[in-house]
Amino acid sequence: MQVKQDSMTLAREIARTMLQINRISFQHEPFIGLKRGEFMFLASLAILSGPDSNGIKASQLGKHLQVTSSAVTHNLNALEKAGYIERVSDPSDRRIVLVRLTSAGGEVMEAGNAIFLDSLGGLLDFLGVQDSNELHRLLIKAMDYFKFKEGLEK
Repeated sequence: MQVKQDSMTLAREIARTMLQINRISFQHEPFIGLKRGEFMFLASLAILSGPDSNGIKASQLGKHLQVTSSAVTHNLNALEKAGYIERVSDPSDRRIVLVRLTSAGGEVMEAGNAIFLDSLGGLLDFLGVQDSNELHRLLIKAMDYFKFKEGLEK
C-alpha cells in the first residue's frame, strides 16, 4: 500500500510541475498577439495538414486537439478574421470544407517556431548535455507509454 501511495504522491507532483511549466511558458503572448488556444490551433493545423496540403476538415482538427466543435468554430473564426487561415472546398468533393494556413499563417508559425526553439535552446543550455539527453530519453519513453495506453483503450 505504501508503494501505491508514494506512486500517487509522485504522480501528483509531476502533474503539478507540468502545469506550472505550462503556465510559466505561456504567461506572455509571443506569437504576434494570438491567444494560446489560437496558436495551438495554428500549430496543429500546420502539423496535420503539411506544407503542400489542400487542408484538413475542421472536425479532424478538433479531434486532434480534443476540443468541442464550438471551440473549433470559435478559434477558426478568429484565425480566419485575422487572415491566418482560410476555408476552401475540397477539390474531390465540393460539399466538404477544408481549413488551411494562409501565407500570413505560415509566417506566424515560423515566428512562433523560432521563439519556441530559442526557448528550448535556453532550457538545454541550462540543463547541460547530460541532463538534456536524459530529459529527451524520458520524454520519448513517456510518449511511448501514452501511445501504447491509447492503443489498448481503442
